[in-house]
Amino acid sequence: MQAINARHSLLMMLLFNCTALAQGSPPPGYTDNVDEQMAKMQVQVRYGGFLEKLSVSDSRRTQIASLITGVFVQRNAASRDISAGRATAVTMEEMTSTKYLRQRLIGVLNSEEISEFDEFELNYQQVQLRNNFNSQLSLTAPDLSEANREVVLTILMKHMGAGQTKVSSSGGGAVDESQRQLQALMNARREIIPQLSQEQMQETEKFLSRIQSGLMTSQSMNETTN
Repeated sequence: MQAINARHSLLMMLLFNCTALAQGSPPPGYTDNVDEQMAKMQVQVRYGGFLEKLSVSDSRRTQIASLITGVFVQRNAASRDISAGRATAVTMEEMTSTKYLRQRLIGVLNSEEISEFDEFELNYQQVQLRNNFNSQLSLTAPDLSEANREVVLTILMKHMGAGQTKVSSSGGGAVDESQRQLQALMNARREIIPQLSQEQMQETEKFLSRIQSGLMTSQSMNETTN
């Protein structure tokens, strides 16, 4: 009996969908908004943990998720505009900043929930930055021991981790930020040196020099745009 009912339900659904399509209207649950669907997937990957952690009703969670999805739709549209030459990278930089999203969330989150968002963002950035450093370290200093790799990563995150420096999107601020990061790198290097052997430090210098080169290039580009 259940099998018959299942087949009947499936048949009715197929007939209903065919009728709806024939009439030029989509069936229930159908959407052709690819941008929104893509944004929803991106939000789930990036902020799914934050949304699940919030102690809010399902309706509020949906409202918050919808707002974040809207920001991601804007980001994706801006990315296409940049590729087509209709917008500049500055626009994209602003939209992808945590500050941009945070300002919009203030309208739907209370102070405690905003604090949870800030903590989530900081932790996420810390993990991403450490993973990035670890990946570069593996490529540029493959002969560094596991123990010394952990020493380098810990000290580097202490000085250059998320929350240690404030990034500004303005031209002059970007130059200042590069200078602060270069100083932070120098401080990290000074702390690392006495903890490694000369041979292991030489290996580590390959990694640190690569970071320094990238920061100096960034600083030079920012100075040129001023």
